[in-house]
Amino acid sequence: MKLMATIALVTALISLALASVAYWRSGGKQDVQSLQSSLQRELEALRAKQKELVESASQSLAAAYDRSRQRLAATRESLRKQKEEAVEGLEKQVKLAQEQVEALARKLEDSARAAKDLTVTAARGAEEAIALRVHRLQARATLMQAKAKATRAQSAAANREFERADQLLAEATDLLRDARETLGDDHAYDEQLDAIKASLREATKAVRAQGEDIRKRIEQALADTDKIVSALESDEKKAAEQKL
Repeated sequence: MKLMATIALVTALISLALASVAYWRSGGKQDVQSLQSSLQRELEALRAKQKELVESASQSLAAAYDRSRQRLAATRESLRKQKEEAVEGLEKQVKLAQEQVEALARKLEDSARAAKDLTVTAARGAEEAIALRVHRLQARATLMQAKAKATRAQSAAANREFERADQLLAEATDLLRDARETLGDDHAYDEQLDAIKASLREATKAVRAQGEDIRKRIEQALADTDKIVSALESDEKKAAEQKL
């Protein structure tokens, strides 16, 4: 950000010098002092405007980092609860997600500190890259919650608690919707999200019909969820290895 401000001021000073020379050559020697005073005022106004723009950009960037911090805190708490619940099949996924959340939290703070030495464009680009990863981690934690619900639904159905299984699948579907909303304009996983939605719908139909294929349908939903969780795990690992 400092570099952008410096360039703007240097450009203004060059313009001031050129304007003064041009006016001098045109024969306006008598008014040079007045012209210089006028240009000086304009330059001061430009400095003030430049300072205002840089401060506004800095405040906007700081607010964006704060939002990411809040999302990471919410994700951290979600994962803590999932670890305590110890749903079978999620232990390794929860542990890895926790490790990646902490690593990303450290990266976020490093990026926030470095922002003051970057141009506005570069600082914004770094923040957006961090925010994308934060959203994906939060969505991943939500999808893992959905997987836990589907796992419990499978157990409930096996015990012929069909109403309970139906409710759990409905909750899983709601969590899937939340994950999609968290991803927002990030459409990299739309196809996989659609697959989970379809498999949860089929699982719900099977539970309500008390059909013989309940286990198969729920297992498909679990498999589809695992695919996107694995993809998100891999993508975060790749992002962490890149230098922003």
